[in-house]
Amino acid sequence: MSSVRRSKAQVPAGRTDGRQAELRGTARERVLDAAADEFVERGYTGASLQAIAKRAGLTRGAIYWNFENKQELFLALLDERIDEPARALMQLTETAPADQATAAGVSEGLARLIANQTPLVMLLFEHWATAARDPKLRPAYNARQHELRGTLAQALEARHATTGVPLTYPAERLATAVLALSYGIAMDKLVDSEATPDELLGEILELLYEGLVHRAEAGAG
Repeated sequence: MSSVRRSKAQVPAGRTDGRQAELRGTARERVLDAAADEFVERGYTGASLQAIAKRAGLTRGAIYWNFENKQELFLALLDERIDEPARALMQLTETAPADQATAAGVSEGLARLIANQTPLVMLLFEHWATAARDPKLRPAYNARQHELRGTLAQALEARHATTGVPLTYPAERLATAVLALSYGIAMDKLVDSEATPDELLGEILELLYEGLVHRAEAGAG
C-alpha cells in the first residue's frame, strides 16, 4: 500500500530541500518504527498519531508529510514489514525452476516471518477483527487482501506453467485458501508452537499440489 506524499507545491515556504528529504526519508522510517511500538502496545483503536509522533520525536505535522491518516500509516506498516516478505515467498514459488521444490522454503519463510515479526503478526488479527466490527474499515482491509490474493494467484499460475501441470482449479480461489491456511497456522503458532511445526505449511502445500497433479492426470486420461 503506497503512502501519500505531499507535492512540492505544498511545501511550506522556507523549508529547505534537505528538510524535505529528511521528512520523506529518515523520518518516515522513524514514524514506522514508532507506529509499530504504538500499535503493538495500544492496539489499532487505542493508538493515535499524536502518540506516534511523540515516540518518533517528531511533530504530528511531520507524520502528515508521509501518511494521510492513521489507517494509511497502519497499512503501510503492514505492507512493508509483513506483506513485503510474504510477497518474496510468493515470488519464490513464481520463479523457481521446475525441478526445484518450493513448499519447504515457503514454509520455513512463513515460520521465520512469524518469529521475527510476532507483534505485527498479532496486529494482522486485530486488523481483521476491527474490519469485521466496523464496515468503514473493510474496504481497506479487503483491498489489501485482494492485492495479496492476486499476487499469489499469479505465482501459482506461473508455477504450474513452469512445471507443465495444468491448473484445473481457479487460481484466485486456490490463493484464497492458501492465504487462509497461512493465517490459521500463524494464529495457532503464536499460542501453541508445538502443534504447528515450521514445516506444516509446506507439508499441506505438497498435499495440495499432489492433488492438483492427480486431478490434471485424471482429466487428461
